[in-house]
Amino acid sequence: MTATAVPNFLIVGAARSGTTGLAEGLRSHPRVFVTDPKEPHYFAMHDRTPDFAGPGDAHTINKVAITDRDSYLALYPKQHDFLALGDGSVSTMYYHERALPEVVAMNPDMRLVVLLREPIARAYSSHQYMRARGFEPYGDFVQAVDDEERRKADNYHHLWHYTSMSKYADAIEALQKAVPADRLGVWFHDDLDSDYEGTLRDVLRFLDVPPAEGEAEDVPRVNISGQPRLASVHKALQWATRHDALRRGVKRVTTYRFRERVRRLTLRSGGVPPEAVARLRPVFADDLERLRGLLPTDGAPAWLREA
Repeated sequence: MTATAVPNFLIVGAARSGTTGLAEGLRSHPRVFVTDPKEPHYFAMHDRTPDFAGPGDAHTINKVAITDRDSYLALYPKQHDFLALGDGSVSTMYYHERALPEVVAMNPDMRLVVLLREPIARAYSSHQYMRARGFEPYGDFVQAVDDEERRKADNYHHLWHYTSMSKYADAIEALQKAVPADRLGVWFHDDLDSDYEGTLRDVLRFLDVPPAEGEAEDVPRVNISGQPRLASVHKALQWATRHDALRRGVKRVTTYRFRERVRRLTLRSGGVPPEAVARLRPVFADDLERLRGLLPTDGAPAWLREA
């Protein structure tokens, strides 16, 4: 048994790129510990009181963020035999200027796991996710994007930053400068979609954790986005998320994976509208060009390889 409460890895982002699915797969390994909540947001928001002002922010991120060091470290077991311990806060990468000095100060040997997704698809998934939760007022994705700068100025939290969170070059460059190359691993949402178990094994190797039989067994797709199948059922779920006592009670008597299966059954996924693709492709062109210069493109998905 080891007595420590310091994480040695972090899944840092990007949001809506499979970080929750990866965290759940890692959590199922007997030698890996992932915090509950998966996203305490400590590194991005340490020593601050979250005061985000977007719809739903008051009873979501403002309530769950853990911002003092002792409370954050209390999420980890003090006596354990885990080989890897960490959290999965996507805010760590997005707010990298604030987060990375604290990451390195806490553990200079921290390993950072990055998942990236095609930028337009990632932004659209975030919009659909916020829409499904009942927070996003615009059903039209392009309208919501047009409102993004106002929302940022009005202190909406990061998941509302649809296009900004899909620009990766600054963050990747900062991560590369903050930690040695052998402690920064980059994977893609495409990898999880095409070979979940193989990607999970790759990440475990990166964390110096041997594979275990059945570590990926029954890991569902989680945090999916899409349009509601039944409006009445979906409205009931949205109402429940806004009532703290009910939400806490449901969490006590159900598992995370059960709740995700229920949510998955209420949504149907769809592709990005063609008009949104045409509108947003130029928005990400420069950032993608920079990203190609920062990451190897051999074996990368087509959206990163192709200029």
